[in-house]
Amino acid sequence: MDERTGGGRSEGASGWDRPASSRWDRPAASSRWERPAASSRWPSAEQGRSAGNVRNERRRRPLRVVVGVAILVAIGLLWPFSDWNWWPIVTGLGVLVLLYVLRLNWLLLGWAPHLAGLVTVVLLLGRTGPWVWGFAAGLALLGYGLVRLPDWRVAAVGLALTAVFGIGYAASQYRTDTQQAQEHAQTRAEQAANMRTTSAELIVPSFTNSLAGGDSRTMCDLLGPTASAQFAAAHAAPDCARAVTAMAAQVRDPGAYRSASLPAGSIVKRADGATVDGCRARFPVPGGGSVTAGMGAQAAAPGPPLGRFELRRASGRADAFLVVGYAPCP
Repeated sequence: MDERTGGGRSEGASGWDRPASSRWDRPAASSRWERPAASSRWPSAEQGRSAGNVRNERRRRPLRVVVGVAILVAIGLLWPFSDWNWWPIVTGLGVLVLLYVLRLNWLLLGWAPHLAGLVTVVLLLGRTGPWVWGFAAGLALLGYGLVRLPDWRVAAVGLALTAVFGIGYAASQYRTDTQQAQEHAQTRAEQAANMRTTSAELIVPSFTNSLAGGDSRTMCDLLGPTASAQFAAAHAAPDCARAVTAMAAQVRDPGAYRSASLPAGSIVKRADGATVDGCRARFPVPGGGSVTAGMGAQAAAPGPPLGRFELRRASGRADAFLVVGYAPCP
């Protein structure tokens, strides 16, 4: 039998032998079915712990930054509403210096500047009111919300708070300003009234001194608004000051005019006021004696007649009067 056709086939030379490089062979260790090595994308336990520490450190650092920025923003918002008072700022800086001098920053884990800033914020809050607090909080939320856009929810809350507390603060400030203006007006009116009050016996000497010296301001202040208008109308002048100027020009002897005196019965006092008849005032003349300017003796009198004055008692003082009316001498 031929060796090629014999019953025994040579294993190495047979056509049925499977080649070593056949596609049916199992993939080698370096194929894609191999498990990734230790240096692949799967981190080890040690690498996981290191990454966690880095993330924690990164998380801690921005927290201090965010809190610090928030405190600075709060100080910037509250300071103008405290009338730019420097004491809270100086106190906060003093606390910061004290913490570092006493080496307490390590005990506070690096939060010493934040504590000093918080002291400043508290002092500023004490110098403002609830409307300012809400307004400042609304502005802070609005700014934070603008940073977080397009998430508009925080910005909307901040805008609403700013609008509500801003309107409330404006209304409160308007009421305060109005009340202060009324108090100031009342104080000025009281001061003017106190400056115009005088005793009934001093009315004539005060007016003769003013006319002799041409002091229209003092005389018009003593007359008050109502009597000043009546005085100006009685002397055909546009206002009280010009009426005083016109009468002062008629004073021929200022020294004698200042020495006027009232006879008995010229002052009549009542429970609510008094009447002073300045037309009866007597003035000294050279050579002795006296003359009354309102009795047809203007040529001999040292100045013009004064007139009649109606007085009202000032509240709180029994001997103080306000001039409320004027009438010229007949």
